[in-house]
Amino acid sequence: MTSTVTTGYDAVLLVAFGGPEGPDEVEPFLARVTAGRDIAPERLAEVGARYLTAGGVSPINGRLRALVPAVTADLADRGYDLPVFWGNRNAPPLLADTVAGMRDAGIRRALAWV
Repeated sequence: MTSTVTTGYDAVLLVAFGGPEGPDEVEPFLARVTAGRDIAPERLAEVGARYLTAGGVSPINGRLRALVPAVTADLADRGYDLPVFWGNRNAPPLLADTVAGMRDAGIRRALAWV
């Protein structure tokens, strides 16, 4: 992957918190967010109920889906031919999976935007 402007990077990685995209994802999402922490089950139920009032969907993943092509286009307008990837800490697409896919695609030096 080449760039018309030399950057030293061969990709951009957008790193986000992530969020559930449906009611069935709320509980696993909260489990990942709170893993290793002593959070009262009542508090988790309260937070889960808030997600469920919004249909179990957080807007963050939708916003990131829109941001990936916008960043790609903006970089291209500035002379950078770099693929843009996205990975989340707590919800699919999980960061570890994204990084593994980048590695498999030959990406060796990515600029992470957190």
